Amino acid sequence: MAKTYCHIVEYPMPKSPPANLESILLEAIDVTPNCLGVINSDKEVIYCNQHYASIFGVTREQAIGRKASDLLRHAWETKQGVVINTNDFEQWLSNVHSLHTEKALNQYETDLLDGRWFKMTRINLDSGNIIIMGVDITLLKQAQKSLEDAHQHIESLVNTDQLTGVHNRRSYNQLAKQECARAIRFNQQLSLLVIDIDYFKVINDNFGHEGGDSILKQFAQICSDLLRQSDSLSRIGGEEFTIILPMTDSEGAMIIAERVREHIAKYSFHTTKTNNNINVTVSIGVSSLTAGDKVIQDLFSRADMAMYGAKRGGRNQVQLAQDE
Repeated sequence: MAKTYCHIVEYPMPKSPPANLESILLEAIDVTPNCLGVINSDKEVIYCNQHYASIFGVTREQAIGRKASDLLRHAWETKQGVVINTNDFEQWLSNVHSLHTEKALNQYETDLLDGRWFKMTRINLDSGNIIIMGVDITLLKQAQKSLEDAHQHIESLVNTDQLTGVHNRRSYNQLAKQECARAIRFNQQLSLLVIDIDYFKVINDNFGHEGGDSILKQFAQICSDLLRQSDSLSRIGGEEFTIILPMTDSEGAMIIAERVREHIAKYSFHTTKTNNNINVTVSIGVSSLTAGDKVIQDLFSRADMAMYGAKRGGRNQVQLAQDE
């Protein structure tokens, strides 16, 4: 009969923590770029490092022994430390307290007036004590901001006419679609202007493309100065522009169109530094949203036809789309 052997493996016993573990941890907490605070059941800070105290704009020695609410009030009153955007601090504090006491563990981000950001973790212990830890995420936030700025810059390049600085055709298509859908959904007024600079080919022939470009830039600036913040000016072709007019009926659109036509006709355009100033006129077609319109192209087609009608009628005039 075969014998069975049992091999016993001995594992080393875990070592006891060093006697000076507490001092080691406290030293680490003091030098870390992160923050840590301990609040007792009376809502007083009984321990913190300097980074935690800086959230309230005070020193570590000033923070310990004070109530957390008083530290927050100090930060709000002196505009130091954490950013607190409120005109009613007591209501803000009550909202924060309700939010943080609903769960045993809360995580949130907070920013400081000196530009730092912390990812905070608040732990509500059964003993009534509270542990608050914060990881410095300033570099992460800065990188995120750089990416957002880069994305906005790219969006601007994609949606902006590089010569005039107004919306390009791509941006017009998006804005017009959105405005038309909103107006139809909420039964609101919406109007559209289609504008063409008269005899622009003659301008290019006489003054070259540099002179033509100068005219286009000045024209866009004049229109932009005349429009409301809610209106959108776009360059959709060589010398063709559109203006989207939200919350505007045909009567109001005609007034705006006539104002644009008049200002352009009176303005002395310059082509280059050496050329004499010249006069420029525009032909404008106007259309407004009707009950039968489904898409923005319905408005554009009518406004475009009205613009060509203005040209056939002698140019330098505004024409309202038929049946409006």
